[in-house]
Amino acid sequence: MPMRRGTRALVILAAALLVSVGLIAGCGPKPPCQVSPTQVDAAKDACVKAQAALETGRSERSALETEVSRLRTELAELEGKPAELKARLHSLKKGSGR
Repeated sequence: MPMRRGTRALVILAAALLVSVGLIAGCGPKPPCQVSPTQVDAAKDACVKAQAALETGRSERSALETEVSRLRTELAELEGKPAELKARLHSLKKGSGR
């Protein structure tokens, strides 16, 4: 059963009023911040400490990467000298009393 002309106009008018009231009133003022200034300061201090730890970790990583690179180079050099290493091992075994 179709809606009558008067009912349809009433529904449209009510919807228009609700939209216009919402636009006029807006969302209202913002609620006050629930975080205290001491919590903000504590979070800032934690952030500074975390950034310092990050820098320390980065420098340690850089040093370790340099060490790994040096060890890989040394390993590559030693892999090319198996006969020399066997002779060295043999002399070390002789000296240890085996």
